[in-house]
Amino acid sequence: MKRALFPGRFQPFHKGHIAAINQLLSEYDEVIVAIGSAQDGYTCRNPFTAGERWEMIYRVIRENGLLGRVWMITIPDINMPLTWTAYVLSMSPRVDVVASGNPQTLYLFEWLGKPTKRITLLEPMRYHGTRIRELMARGSDEWRELVPPSVSEYIDEIKGVERVRRLCIDEHTTY
Repeated sequence: MKRALFPGRFQPFHKGHIAAINQLLSEYDEVIVAIGSAQDGYTCRNPFTAGERWEMIYRVIRENGLLGRVWMITIPDINMPLTWTAYVLSMSPRVDVVASGNPQTLYLFEWLGKPTKRITLLEPMRYHGTRIRELMARGSDEWRELVPPSVSEYIDEIKGVERVRRLCIDEHTTY
């Protein structure tokens, strides 16, 4: 059984993320999605809680028939990058590789000696959490095209757009 770890913040979970998971599942039996910054929520940069992000991802993997192949864990930040890598691995089931599109993340795990895999990102300038949150904050419905329908529905259920708009009112806020 080969297993990949896929860490990220998933703020929110978008079509680029599910494309990455599908890419990993073409090479590995299972993917562990590590939902980072689990302690954070209700900020402009991290508007959704770990539980809300878990729910978004669960809905997408369920509707794509991936239950049993994709698992989710939540990982709080510890703000010490090198220690963070060991911490993440200690909180995860055993994995064979750490996969990411983020060069810093890959470098940190490589430094620790863990095999890594660079994910080919799906249109990274389009499918990017910062861009999606910015579209929400500005009142554009374009964000809906960038997330799976079940994520859009869930964000509506929790009044997520209203939350992002309230949290990101200041134009100088970091999305």
